[in-house]
Amino acid sequence: MQKFLLLACVALAAILFVVPGATFAQVSHNVTFLVNTASVPDTITALSPVVLTGGGTKNADAVLTGWGSGLALTNVGGDYWAKTVQFDDSAEIHYKIRIGANGWEENSSEGNGNRNQVILKDTVLAVQFWNNGNFPSGKNIAMFDPPYVPAADTMINVFVRVNLKAIADNNLYGWTAADKDSVCIMGGGPTGGTLDWGTPNYLKQELGPTNSGSAFGMPPTTFYSGTILIPKNAVTAGQGVAYKFRLGSNWSYGTLQRSEQGLPGDGNRHFSIPLGLKDTTLQWVYFGDVKPGARENKDTVTVTYRVDMTTAINTGGYTVGDTIQVQAGFFNTGDSARTVNLVRLGGSRVYLGSLTTLTSLSKSFDYQYYVVKNGVSVRENYYNFSYAGDVSAERERRQIFPSGRNVTVADTITSTVNDRRQPFFPSQKKLTQSVLVTWTVDMRPAYYQIWAGSFLHDIQGTADVNYVDSIKAWGVGINGPATGGANGPLPIDWATWDRFMVADTSKRTMWDDGTHGDALAGDSIYTVKFQYTTANNVGLVYKFGIRGGDNEAGSGGFGNNHLANISDANPTYTVESQFGEINAPFYAAWDFTKHQPAFPTSVGDNQGKPVVYSLSQNYPNPFNPSTKIEFALPKQSTVTLKVFNILGQEVATLVNSTLASGNHTVNFDARTLASGLYFYRLEAGTFTSIKKMMLLK
Repeated sequence: MQKFLLLACVALAAILFVVPGATFAQVSHNVTFLVNTASVPDTITALSPVVLTGGGTKNADAVLTGWGSGLALTNVGGDYWAKTVQFDDSAEIHYKIRIGANGWEENSSEGNGNRNQVILKDTVLAVQFWNNGNFPSGKNIAMFDPPYVPAADTMINVFVRVNLKAIADNNLYGWTAADKDSVCIMGGGPTGGTLDWGTPNYLKQELGPTNSGSAFGMPPTTFYSGTILIPKNAVTAGQGVAYKFRLGSNWSYGTLQRSEQGLPGDGNRHFSIPLGLKDTTLQWVYFGDVKPGARENKDTVTVTYRVDMTTAINTGGYTVGDTIQVQAGFFNTGDSARTVNLVRLGGSRVYLGSLTTLTSLSKSFDYQYYVVKNGVSVRENYYNFSYAGDVSAERERRQIFPSGRNVTVADTITSTVNDRRQPFFPSQKKLTQSVLVTWTVDMRPAYYQIWAGSFLHDIQGTADVNYVDSIKAWGVGINGPATGGANGPLPIDWATWDRFMVADTSKRTMWDDGTHGDALAGDSIYTVKFQYTTANNVGLVYKFGIRGGDNEAGSGGFGNNHLANISDANPTYTVESQFGEINAPFYAAWDFTKHQPAFPTSVGDNQGKPVVYSLSQNYPNPFNPSTKIEFALPKQSTVTLKVFNILGQEVATLVNSTLASGNHTVNFDARTLASGLYFYRLEAGTFTSIKKMMLLK
């Protein structure tokens, strides 16, 4: 009895000791993330934006920003980044590594495609590599897979990378991109490894990422990478190792010296054996430390932006009251990334704003429009058809060439292809009811462009289309967020571009046989239906492909996609598209406005007086051996029209005289030139425009 009374008193005291309204603190754990960016196809530096973003249970959504802006990681040396974060006990976290705003990595092999952890204690996670979709272990990697096949535990794996963009651009050391199998690393490694001054260790040309190729500013194929092996029993931690990269298998390859030259110190590169004899990566370097043409921005320029938001308002991507802003200076075209919020002019749909930056007169200056709603910034859907560079991501930016210290740019034209067209934004709103959407695509532009002598290039595979008969035989598919992922009805958004994309008839196949909602069999208009719910966005990006290939854009590349903001006013909605309208300049054999074939005019001066200067895409393109180039002059002008090869060397002068106002057509005969990419530049008065063309023999 006494024992019972004692226990009762203790329990009563415990109850009385509780402060009314008090709460108990949630146990939390420190989790340290270690990330390696050696697999990112870009020139990542210690200042690059590398983030973790995701969500999960308990406090994970709040900590990981709910798949939003993410947590910035800190560079801790070379390719290595770190971040320590606190999570509640037993929190389930789901996350990805992202580079900047759009550099999303591929899915993991986990069931939900994300990296997953259950937090039960303080922990330091093993190193995780950004998944570029090209790992030896497969596209959907395990969380801690490296971008190489690890050798036996008796070896230290050292992953190395070298960037040859400047070498390829300028044909230095007698090397061209055709010599891609000659890139190797040589050095003073110990016996029993693969680093040797006398034996080349060949590197492989890297591939572009299969998900976020347009997010990066450096062509991935300028990177070469591989693994060297160091025997653990032959080295000690901190020991130095000398090496350098070479072009060719020996020191006397060809007539020119092809090893790296001009390196500081003893002329070699060096790294130290890591603590614990652990595997490591060496941060990328430029071959010979030769950088691509560096640009100095020393000219102070004030740019005034005038933009008409009518298209954005009419298509549901912008609502008066949202913030419209310009971000500028991308790709080193300005001294830094600058942002300005635009101001509405009275009660109109026109917005205005100015920013001052350092740039280079008469050189490119990149910018882009963004809508900010509820703190979320959304970029316009834009593709620059006049872009003449080789960085695919830069094609998604607007561009001007300032000729003075004060420049006004007016993006006010109602068009789908004009450089100065009004912006178009994807709506981030969710559907208010389920909608059955019918997607149709008119394939006739593809027929007429092929009949005109072009072929449709698959930019991510081998499904080039050379014959019109292939279209019906191979079939047509639809791809992108409109079909899957968070914004579509299927599990993933961008399926791998491949014939299997249309072989699985339950998913992305489109129909021209009178079934599956197709209105009329054999009319070259293909159809598919998808059911969307209130979990899906109104704004949907998509793209079509013959035989499941990424071949719709013609001469266009990554980022050249369709966008539709679907209406949820009714339970059904139809989106009508024309194949190739995302690159109308390439599909010159088709009139997208009239939905009918275009009939090119003959060589010579054409009737009708234009009101602006313009340079059209050559027709046909690609061509062999001749093509037509059309341009328009609103007034009499002194005109030069020249053709250049990919090295910037002039190969032909087509016009060098004063011409009357009007539309002009010039024939270019290239039978004496080699196959390849060429540029043609029109200069008329103060107007300059450059376009690309492809000669295929």
